[in-house]
Amino acid sequence: MYRYFLALLLVFSFSCQSHSQDGKIVNREAFVISDSIVNRISTFDADLAKKLRALNFYKISYLSDGLHVTGYIVEPKKDGKFPCIVSNRGGNRDFGQWSDIGIAYFLGKMASWDYVVIASQYRGVDGGEGQEEFGGKDITDVLSLVSTLKEIPKADTNRIGIQGGSRGGMMTYLALKESCDFKAASVTAGAANAFLNIDSRPEMEKHVYAELIPNYWENKEAVLKARSAVFWANELCKSTPLLIMHGSADWRVLPEESLELVEKLYKAKHPTRFIMFEGADHGIREFRSDMLYEMKRHFDYYVRDLNQLPNMEPHGR
Repeated sequence: MYRYFLALLLVFSFSCQSHSQDGKIVNREAFVISDSIVNRISTFDADLAKKLRALNFYKISYLSDGLHVTGYIVEPKKDGKFPCIVSNRGGNRDFGQWSDIGIAYFLGKMASWDYVVIASQYRGVDGGEGQEEFGGKDITDVLSLVSTLKEIPKADTNRIGIQGGSRGGMMTYLALKESCDFKAASVTAGAANAFLNIDSRPEMEKHVYAELIPNYWENKEAVLKARSAVFWANELCKSTPLLIMHGSADWRVLPEESLELVEKLYKAKHPTRFIMFEGADHGIREFRSDMLYEMKRHFDYYVRDLNQLPNMEPHGR
């Protein structure tokens, strides 16, 4: 009996120690954006291409549940303390992972607004340890980045926002369910109802949900609800104002998912702004500049400038 309790104590102590290290950077190296990537970006965003040389890019390995997980940091080269954005990628496994062009264009774009931007590849991807669970234990990979930011001298950790698209939107919703560390959140084409997603794209169940979620077939309803914000909209941190954007012609994540969630958020009096871009696809490419403008405006207002939350109770004349 004594040996049994000693073993339990050792396991508990190891677990506590592992979690206490979550977010710790174990390796950091410069990430070089090649001239070919800069030239490619200059063909569709000349202004950003000029600003990329004013940014520092880093590839990191950090701890999450004791695993070494790969991530990226982009920050202004100039001196100062800057507000922060945690960015959550879409896709699963290697599909949708942060690539050179995505890091330079999307993470670089947000950093060019004078933010420290940090992003995870999620466990098991890009040389990281472990296996992602598509919204299971890998949510720790996102939440741990708050602690990672504390190791970055230029990061003002009193001003942190969070954003994500598609599967990254689901990760953002999950983060807001667990934490109130974020001053604002922005979600683009966010997955919010896994049941609806399976109905519209049956291949998602076989090739993503069933392959990545532990014990999927034995616990299908429970694990899908746990990944679907429409079932726990009232549990999202109400001190984090949300900007939700979706394209009406999106076939990967139907706009109905966001519409259903927004309706529940309004009923819960969660500070939410919703924009439906007419005829836009999953990446809202037809209105990319408008989407980025709205995202910047949202983060500048609530994260950079720390403006007060709106009054969600009926009021006025």
